[in-house]
Amino acid sequence: MSVFDRDCATVHVRNENEVAFRPFGLDVPDELAAACQAVKEALTAEQTRLKGAQDPIFLQPTFSADTPVGKILSSLKATTKLAPLDAMAQLTEDEEGRLAQLNEDLARDPLRAATEQRAAAQTFQRFADDLAVTLAKTTDEPLSTLLALAEDARDKRAAAKLAAETAFGDAVIPGVGENIWRALWEAARRYSVEVAYHGQPFPPNTTDAHCVLCLQTLPEDALARMGAFERFVQADTEKVAGEAEREFQATLRALEAAPIRIAAFPLRRQLTLKSKATGAAVLRALATARLRRRITLNSVDETGTVHMLDAAPDPVPAVRQVVIDMQRYAGELTAAANPIGRKVLEDERNALRDRKALNVLLPKAHAEIDRLVQLARLSKCLTETTTNAVTSLGNGIADQVITPRMRDRFQEEIQKLAASRVRVDIVRSGGKYGSPQYQVKLFANDRAKVHSVLSEGEQTCVALAVFLTELATAGHSSCLVFDDPVSSLDHRWRRKVAERLIEEAAVRQIVVFTHDLVFLNDLQTLARQRSVSIKEISLTQTVAGAGVVHEGLPWAGQKIPERLDNLEKDARAARLLYEAHDDDGYAAAVANFYNRLRSTWERALEDRAFCNVINRHRDYIDAKNLKRVTVLTETDTASWAAGFKICCDITDAHDPSRGRNASPPPPDDLLKHVGELKDWAENLRVRQAAIA
Repeated sequence: MSVFDRDCATVHVRNENEVAFRPFGLDVPDELAAACQAVKEALTAEQTRLKGAQDPIFLQPTFSADTPVGKILSSLKATTKLAPLDAMAQLTEDEEGRLAQLNEDLARDPLRAATEQRAAAQTFQRFADDLAVTLAKTTDEPLSTLLALAEDARDKRAAAKLAAETAFGDAVIPGVGENIWRALWEAARRYSVEVAYHGQPFPPNTTDAHCVLCLQTLPEDALARMGAFERFVQADTEKVAGEAEREFQATLRALEAAPIRIAAFPLRRQLTLKSKATGAAVLRALATARLRRRITLNSVDETGTVHMLDAAPDPVPAVRQVVIDMQRYAGELTAAANPIGRKVLEDERNALRDRKALNVLLPKAHAEIDRLVQLARLSKCLTETTTNAVTSLGNGIADQVITPRMRDRFQEEIQKLAASRVRVDIVRSGGKYGSPQYQVKLFANDRAKVHSVLSEGEQTCVALAVFLTELATAGHSSCLVFDDPVSSLDHRWRRKVAERLIEEAAVRQIVVFTHDLVFLNDLQTLARQRSVSIKEISLTQTVAGAGVVHEGLPWAGQKIPERLDNLEKDARAARLLYEAHDDDGYAAAVANFYNRLRSTWERALEDRAFCNVINRHRDYIDAKNLKRVTVLTETDTASWAAGFKICCDITDAHDPSRGRNASPPPPDDLLKHVGELKDWAENLRVRQAAIA
């Protein structure tokens, strides 16, 4: 659908325009240029979106520009590799603690913090010493020694027991020679030699000696038995067994007297704040040592292989390293009392802080790299969307093919519309995006402005000629819509435009919006003459809104048959009011009916009696129908006068006498008077048609 209105006319006359037609082959550069431009617009839109999509964190950074992290993030490019940031993204537990310590100490007096660090270092030094002493008791050497002493004592006691069994094999009392018995024997000896028989051997060898245990006189066999007991006790196996047992017991008591309590090392929690790994190592070492001690104590009375738990790595060196680090850090804090030393710690703090922030910054950095990569790709693509070469190619083909054809067709159109009164030409005036552009120029002076020289009517004819030229060279037959094409034309141009539109209507659909009934009459007349079908539609404004569509023309433009049809409808509508006893409504309807019936008698006189020889506001006389006027008779004129007088008597255009107060005629009279006009007009038409 192509539209021509006042704005189109101005554009065609005053502005450069792209030609609508492209011959085969020229549409390739034209469409290529359009494709390039469309791609460019899409790329530019995407480029604009990407430029505005930068994460605000890179516009107002939260990281320091001089840290290792900040140096990379501050200079991100499409080619930046983020592998170094990936490596820095994870802080160790010690680095986490270091960051927390720096944040705390830099927020207060560094000298005071240094003093506290040194004091804490001394405390941890003592902690390391105590820990070393405690863990030394459960190393492999002392525990193996204890187990070996236990094994040795058992072995030597077994040997002594074997000797006792040999010496006391005939003893009637069980347990003779064993530990409890030996304890009793040793006590009896001390009592005998120190108290009862001071200065005498044990057992006493006097005849009146008594047993220090049963207090009875010792007979010879008893003395012999006690002498055998004493010789056993004094024998070498018993001494060796006793010495081995005493050494074992001493070592055992030493281990039992040294319990390992984790709660005895409360500084372990503070150590964990300094170094989580070291604190965990201390806890692991203490727990392992305590378990190894328990296994050893539970195994001293057992024989066979002892399944000892492996000792944990010694954490004491790590604790001492923490002490060294704290002492060194205390020195750094002391140095931080001056700006240079403080900056060193602040740089370290900032570096650790930015590394910790990488869990948030790193995904943003990857997204930013992706954005920059896309922008770089778009910039490269945009350089390939220029249309200069395509435009040059299109202009060259246009000069050889399009321009001559356009100029010839334009001259044909301007001749049809304005004959030789308007001397203008259409020329190419450059190109854009691969499409040549054209402009209307005056023959006499191609630098003068067309709209400044031609009248408004002439400008409309020129614009219409350009419009039709473009359509004539186009490869399609679109519907044409004209919105008041003759609103500024006088009678000299109106007929020419109507003729051109009817000519074009023979090959395509034409839609014309107009308020000019004279122009409408020209279109209707020319359409009938050239057998071009025509359809009238009215657009009105009602209480329902604007643009209400009605079939046919409004009353002023309707022909006699349409008016008669509408009058019959009005008469039937008035009958409904009459039958409903709506006197006021019926009276108003009757008055309006006869107003319109009178105007129809007048239009019948012009169209039917005078055969449209002369029409009001038409700028020509249709002489070929003049002979048909001769069929008019005196009876015809009398009938017309009678019908017209009836309308004048009833219409409200004349004020009736107050005294008469006549009632409106009945509904049947309305239809009767319409029928009289219809018969009168039809009778004339039949007689006129009989005249060749």
